[in-house]
Amino acid sequence: MKNLVVIILMFSCVFSFGQSKSMTKRDYRNSRDNWVLSAGVNALGNLGTRNPFERLDEFSLKQPLAVAIEHRWSRFLSIEQDFTFNGYDSGTTIDRGTLTEDVLYFSTSTNLKYYYSDYLLDANWLDLYVGGGLGVFSIDELNTSANLTLGALFWVNANRTIGIRIQGVGKFAFNADDKVFDNNHWQHSLQMTFRL
Repeated sequence: MKNLVVIILMFSCVFSFGQSKSMTKRDYRNSRDNWVLSAGVNALGNLGTRNPFERLDEFSLKQPLAVAIEHRWSRFLSIEQDFTFNGYDSGTTIDRGTLTEDVLYFSTSTNLKYYYSDYLLDANWLDLYVGGGLGVFSIDELNTSANLTLGALFWVNANRTIGIRIQGVGKFAFNADDKVFDNNHWQHSLQMTFRL
């Protein structure tokens, strides 16, 4: 999986660099096409630790679907609703226990995103962002989380309607002490994006 992410990232960078001269910045305040749909895969990092910064090389990839709809109402701000599915195999150690059966992971989150790349560089092929929000997820039980997001969107065509997005979300669970499996975790995603 890591090799696939690196290959796609390198391909999109090379392709985007070649087109960056012809791209123009979009004025989101005056545009009617402020909606972006994303679909792709996600990887869960919650294998045997409650610290989302440990063991980042171990991920679960069982039915790893991720979809999101985003509304960008200005050049710098947007709101996104996402839905992700994944799972863990029986026998996997998660946090304070070992699963006795296969489980389905589901989450949905509402996040505000701040696009800051225009402050750092003049590259129309790249949108960098940070974000935060609240979500609901379930591994064995239902829990809620506060989310921190970091991501990059690489536009692959001149009119910025198709892109590749790489994103990492730290999900910090509420009521973590009361849960065996549903605790802090990372969720990384690789998605194709389409401006509607």
